[in-house]
Amino acid sequence: MATSYSSAALAAVAALACASPVHAESWFAFEAGIGITSATKVGDGIYYSKGFSHDTPDGSYGGRVGILLNALSPQPRSFTPGLRIHLGYQNFGKVRWSSSNPQDEGDFTAAGQKGGYDPKTGSCIDDNCGVFRTFNSTGGIQSVALTLEPYWDVGSGWTVGIEAGPALYRSTWTSVAVATAPGKFGPAGTAETLSHVPSVRLGALAGVSVCDGAFCGRVNYLYAPATYGLTAKDVPAGIKGEWMLSINYTF
Repeated sequence: MATSYSSAALAAVAALACASPVHAESWFAFEAGIGITSATKVGDGIYYSKGFSHDTPDGSYGGRVGILLNALSPQPRSFTPGLRIHLGYQNFGKVRWSSSNPQDEGDFTAAGQKGGYDPKTGSCIDDNCGVFRTFNSTGGIQSVALTLEPYWDVGSGWTVGIEAGPALYRSTWTSVAVATAPGKFGPAGTAETLSHVPSVRLGALAGVSVCDGAFCGRVNYLYAPATYGLTAKDVPAGIKGEWMLSINYTF
């Protein structure tokens, strides 16, 4: 009789085990990912001139790491979403540019003259470019974001989500400009270093995700406006936002 009861108990446990989900999602987890990034340029005339020689790639490598809270579980194959809360750090890597640039139009208007680069035409006003300088620039953006992600269970362990929230970002930027001829900037070869003083500012992070279990593919965009400093030496960054396509793992 005891053997019969033991067999029945084992059968019941086995039935419960089969009926239980294979993977129970924890309410708290860590996540990390690596990916490729693409910077959004401030625009023509800011550290490069489209009408003249320039090499300004916007791609780099980046990564993200943070904590994840599974606040609500979604209803399988339903319009009722679950909710993930992310607190994470994003590093969008660095861009490196080189360019040859004429003087700005403002250099001439301040002296009551006509000349300088015109971004609308990609050429110099009245063919008066002034002194060219070569620019070698480096910069990047890092951020910390708190985002909410409603997500839907589409079956077979797959989910899709939409993520958005505020972000604190910090931009860095340095350009070394070297005069190619004597003139406004001094003798030929005179170098001037232009730097953006890093500070923490408020932006926003948004994105979408497609996940299979612990693995997630994510596309995110960081809105990070370039700002001018309080002094002429505190120049704006040459980029005002970043895309990141990343593969992430939750553990």
